[in-house]
Amino acid sequence: MGLRDMIRAIREYPAARAELDTARSELRQARQALERSTQECERLGADHSDISMRLRFSEKKTAALQSVLETLCPKQASLEEMKRLYAAISPSLDASGFTLYRTAQKLTGIDVHAFFPYEDNRGMFEAMDGRQLLNCLTAARFGAVEWKVVEGTGHEKAVFREVDTSTPEYRAFEKQLYTKALERMGFQDMLAPDQATIFESKVTELKLYSPLSAELEGEASVQDWIDEPDPPEPPPLTGEDLSAPALRAAVLKGIEDEQAPEESGRGLMIYFDGSEAVNEKVISFFPSVEEVDGCLYGVAVCQVKGELSPSEMVELKEYCLCQYADGWGEGFSQRPRHTEYGDLYVSFYTDDSTYILTKEELETARVPSYAPHQPKRGGDAR
Repeated sequence: MGLRDMIRAIREYPAARAELDTARSELRQARQALERSTQECERLGADHSDISMRLRFSEKKTAALQSVLETLCPKQASLEEMKRLYAAISPSLDASGFTLYRTAQKLTGIDVHAFFPYEDNRGMFEAMDGRQLLNCLTAARFGAVEWKVVEGTGHEKAVFREVDTSTPEYRAFEKQLYTKALERMGFQDMLAPDQATIFESKVTELKLYSPLSAELEGEASVQDWIDEPDPPEPPPLTGEDLSAPALRAAVLKGIEDEQAPEESGRGLMIYFDGSEAVNEKVISFFPSVEEVDGCLYGVAVCQVKGELSPSEMVELKEYCLCQYADGWGEGFSQRPRHTEYGDLYVSFYTDDSTYILTKEELETARVPSYAPHQPKRGGDAR
C-alpha cells in the first residue's frame, strides 16, 4: 500500500467505523426482533393447540347433544313443531330474524326494496329487522297490498293488508320456509321427511301449450297472387297451416338446430333467475311443437319434481312467455327454416293473442278467452 492509499484509508476510517457500528446495532435489533417473533410464534402455537383441543371437544359435545336430541325428541314433521324448534333456537342463532327473511327472499325471488320503491326511497326498510321485512315480503307474495297515489306526486305508496294465513297455499309456503331456514341453521337432522317431501322426489312431465304464427317468403309463398297487378302481402300462417307434415318437420328441425350446447341438460331453465322454489322443482324446459286436433301448437316440455303451487305455475308460465318473447323465441323467429314452399319464419309469441295453457286448460277452452298476457318475470335472455 502506498503512502497516498494509507492517507486516504486514515481519512475514511471514522466514517467506515461509524457505518460498521450502525450495521452492528441494526443486527442486534434484528436478532432481538427475531427472538421476540420466535417467542410470539411459540405462544401462538400453544394457543392454537389449546383452541384446537377446545374445538375438538366442542365438536364431540355437539355430536353427543345431537345424538341425545335425536334419541329423546321425535323428528319435527308438522309446521307447528318446526315453528317451536325455530323459536327455541332463534334467540341464539337468528335473534333478528334475518335468516328467516333471507330464506323467504330466496324461495320467492322477491326483492322488497324493488317491490316497494316509494317506501325504499323514504328509508322505511333501513331500521327494520328480518321479521318486519318478512311481513312486507309475505304481503307482496300473497297480494295483501293496495296502492294509493301520494297526494301531489305521481308516486304510489303501499297500503298493507292482513295476509290470510289460513289458505293452503300460505301454509305450504310457511312449511317450506321453516324447513329451509332450519336446514340453513344446521338442524336438518331434526326434520322428518313427510309424505309431501317423498312426493316431491317424483318427476313428471308437464306440457304448456301456446299458439304459433309464421310467414313464408319466396316464390311459392306468393304464387296465389301472381296474376294480381299489385299483389297483397300473404296472410300469416296459423297453427292449422303449420300442421302440414313438411312445415311441421321444418319447425322441429329448426328447434333442434337452435339448441345451444350448454342447454343440453336443463334446456332454457339454465337462464332462470326467479324463485328458488320454481328453480328446484322445474328440472328442465325444452321448447317443442305438438299437433292437437289438426292444429300445431308451441309446447314447453317441462320435467317437474313434485307439484307446482298455483303461484309457481303462474311464474313458470310467465317465464316461458318471457323466453318466447325476448329470449330464445326472439332469435328463433328471426332465422329462416328452408322448406319446399319457401323460407319459413316461425314465432312462438304474438303480441295480441299469446296465451299459455296446460293440456287440461287447452281441452277446456279450445278458443282461449285469456286476455293478452305480458311476461312479468323471467331470466336472462339467451
